[in-house]
Amino acid sequence: MKFTYWSREIAGWGLILAGLWQFWNTYVMLTNKRIFEAAPSAFIAFIVFRGGVHLLKVAVAAQVARSLPESAQPQTRRTHRIATRSYAPTSVKAVMPGPKVARAAVDNGRTD
Repeated sequence: MKFTYWSREIAGWGLILAGLWQFWNTYVMLTNKRIFEAAPSAFIAFIVFRGGVHLLKVAVAAQVARSLPESAQPQTRRTHRIATRSYAPTSVKAVMPGPKVARAAVDNGRTD
């Protein structure tokens, strides 16, 4: 179990160093006025560097998760909602009876 933590940690630092080395190569290309070759190199360096940072974050999160007690369960809070008025269409039963209402109920397939 500890091996996976350290392997992620070492791989993360390795990718960060590889990304920084690639950024240095990009800088050297730019100083030699090789602009078109430097653009893909900078993109690759950015992706490799971000991958190393991500591995380090995952390694630290795994270490923190292992230090939690087994009985630690997330506590849920009950939220009390305020009763709100519905904005749905008015039901046929709530409308005063009349000839148009009864005909509309029959047309809609509803019968009281």
